[in-house]
Amino acid sequence: MIRDALGFAALLVVALACAANPRLAPAPILPPTAYAHAVARIAQRQAADDSVVAHGGRSILMTHGSRTPRVFVLLHGFTDSPTQFQSLGERLYDTGDNVYIPRLPHHAERVAPVRTLGRVRATELASFGDSVVDTARGLGDTVIVAGLSAGASIAAHVAQTRREVRRAILIAPAIAAGQLSEENGRALVVLAGKLPDITRTDKPDTTRPDFIQGLTTHGLAEVLRLGQTVRQRAIDDPPAVAEIVFLLNELDHTVSEEASMALAQSWFDHGARVVAYRFPRALKLPHNVMEIPQRGGNLDIVLPVVEALVRATPPPSTVELQQDPCGGFKCALRHAVQGKKSNPD
Repeated sequence: MIRDALGFAALLVVALACAANPRLAPAPILPPTAYAHAVARIAQRQAADDSVVAHGGRSILMTHGSRTPRVFVLLHGFTDSPTQFQSLGERLYDTGDNVYIPRLPHHAERVAPVRTLGRVRATELASFGDSVVDTARGLGDTVIVAGLSAGASIAAHVAQTRREVRRAILIAPAIAAGQLSEENGRALVVLAGKLPDITRTDKPDTTRPDFIQGLTTHGLAEVLRLGQTVRQRAIDDPPAVAEIVFLLNELDHTVSEEASMALAQSWFDHGARVVAYRFPRALKLPHNVMEIPQRGGNLDIVLPVVEALVRATPPPSTVELQQDPCGGFKCALRHAVQGKKSNPD
């Protein structure tokens, strides 16, 4: 769905001056929320969800009834819903961890879902990420955030700004459009945000009422705007999260792998531990690597990989480890220093 949206929106590309981007100042570290308060906040969110969402679209909380050593936050993709990560969440929950899968703003709504999705804003997505982290801190001692596509753009914002998070996993992050130059990608975001929203609504899928069938140029542009903001900030400022993992897909032309690796290098150059993996082209996976088999996905391959990366364990060999996101003088200097430390005189 997002691939069609990007191709559709690419028709709007022209050169315009850059619009203002959401501010990404690191948030101060505050005392964690109490467990009971965190659960109450999620219950309020779920009640609000129930008033507007289609069946299956509400935020998901899997809790063992008390604070756990780890809590996993899973952020779904554009036009999707929390059920996208339900199977992964159940795997993580079954081994003793609390899991929180919130509904992204304006997603999975039952009335005019495409038009409603067009109201999302980059600043709103960033604030949503901050709110989710604040809540998750009450659910577990160590907060781990993973996101797919638009959810990965939010996870990138979290990685740049939230020191309370231990590790961030970015899966096919929608931080730049695929098959467009950097200049044209920026122009696309600006223009799509200035022109009237162009939407397309497809026939609803009765088996997935929570999955939005259609596209919106405004909503898509705002997701990419957040990614642009993170990438720009990462050039000068180190990330707040020390461990960051990218999971890319060689066959994915919906989003830009080049932009992801550039962001990875910026973070690497600032001293973060950054690792990138990629599903090979031969697996023929869609942009939404968490897609069900009926829609072209292969969860038998993808789920074990994503679970391993989220847990910080070695993934199966079905995914390829990429070279260090490293280049230039800073990279050479860093490797020289590391080599000297590992081989003292």
